[in-house]
Amino acid sequence: MSFERDEGSTGGVIADADRAVPGRARVIVRAGLRYWGWPGLIESADVLVTELVTNALEHGIGDVGLRVYLTDTHLLIEVRDGSHQLPVLRKAASGDENGRGLFLVRAISDAWGVSSDGTTTWCSLPLARRNDDMEHGGGTVIPDLGCAETKWVRKEEFRATHLAAGNAYRFTRVYLGAYLNPDDGFGDIEDLATIGRVLMANAVAHTRVPEYAVITMRWALLQTGELVFQVHDSRTEFPDFDKAVSREPAEGERPRGLWTARRLGAEISYAPTHAGKLVQALIEPHALSV
Repeated sequence: MSFERDEGSTGGVIADADRAVPGRARVIVRAGLRYWGWPGLIESADVLVTELVTNALEHGIGDVGLRVYLTDTHLLIEVRDGSHQLPVLRKAASGDENGRGLFLVRAISDAWGVSSDGTTTWCSLPLARRNDDMEHGGGTVIPDLGCAETKWVRKEEFRATHLAAGNAYRFTRVYLGAYLNPDDGFGDIEDLATIGRVLMANAVAHTRVPEYAVITMRWALLQTGELVFQVHDSRTEFPDFDKAVSREPAEGERPRGLWTARRLGAEISYAPTHAGKLVQALIEPHALSV
């Protein structure tokens, strides 16, 4: 897509006529991501598109071009500003209102760069990983529960203390006991509550946040019949994801971690957001182990 630039947008200034352009770009990209089935990338893509388009309006020449597309493994965002002058990554002072754009791009995306002629800045986001990537390839959709078609959604916030996993277990039992029906196809609430506990325990153990930090958990039953648990923590990366969900305990070793959730019938996946990542357990009806 291309946006015509007002002649007043240049030299670090955006003309009034162009102030709505980043918002228009976000609306189009959001629609595209929902259409492609990747709503879990919307939060991060919003920030990246805003910063790159704003930077192009402030410092480029000519129309601003935006290209967004998918590869097998990534979402790619490219913004053309028409200027051959390379963008400068500078550190903003604490009191500065501007100057953080490319630092945010670098922090949120998993890679970024500039074309050889200097006219186009690009960045990428990894598509969500899932526990059977090794066998089937591809990714799984992380639904945006604020927009997805659901039968019900519940949300709670937990302090990142040693009590969080137990609290998540209890809240999972309460909500599922109250809102699941026998004909939904999920039999053992204890197993489901264990999956909720495992997701929260993983976040507390590996997010590296202080105990006063808040970790958000959501539960939802989708209109398509799947049950979804999502835990939002503040650490963007997930080192050794494949190992975490596939490592079986040695003989005599106590089962632990995300492998336990997978054994109980959950498909585990994760996706980056603008403020960390979502780790998701998706359970199909009748998927619980027996």
